Amino acid sequence: MLFFSDAVFAISITLLVLEIKVPSMQENFSEWELGTALLRMAPKFVGFLVSFFLIGQTWIEHHRICSFLGKYNTGLLWRNLWLLLFVAFLPFATALMSEYYFSRVAICLYACSFAGLGLAKAVLWHRAVKQHLLANDKGAVQASRIGRRVWATPITSVLVILAVIMDIPHSYFGFAGIPVVALLLDRTVAEKHPNN
Repeated sequence: MLFFSDAVFAISITLLVLEIKVPSMQENFSEWELGTALLRMAPKFVGFLVSFFLIGQTWIEHHRICSFLGKYNTGLLWRNLWLLLFVAFLPFATALMSEYYFSRVAICLYACSFAGLGLAKAVLWHRAVKQHLLANDKGAVQASRIGRRVWATPITSVLVILAVIMDIPHSYFGFAGIPVVALLLDRTVAEKHPNN
């Protein structure tokens, strides 16, 4: 399960850069013209960086979840496949948002993709807990931390969608809040278990 998932993450994160095309220039172009063409591509570079780190963060969290597993079943595999569906879709959502960063529809689709990815990750984790698939030697506090942190991506994505609907400029920068929300959720657990 982990090896197949790693392959999907690796392919998706690589496809992000393939959407950034080298600018087509006329013969005898000037340095200024090339610089201007690259500057116009700034939204594509930003989209690439944001998606690269968000997919990377999800990959790290996926590994963390898998490190807690002592066994798996068919139901867990299907839920993992649902998560990978959103991972595989993200290069398209990123390309659309990078091209039409001024479009509320494009940003909403991008945010919905990450909301779905985050929700799939939460469902995967809670399925593992409910079906008692965690290894017996894993701490309850650490498991509780993961159970809360998995909600950071869907919560932040929904907030971005609401910001887009309210027509708040540059709403897509809200994705930078995912680590902050995860930290806040993590701190809630730490306060309940101060000795761990």
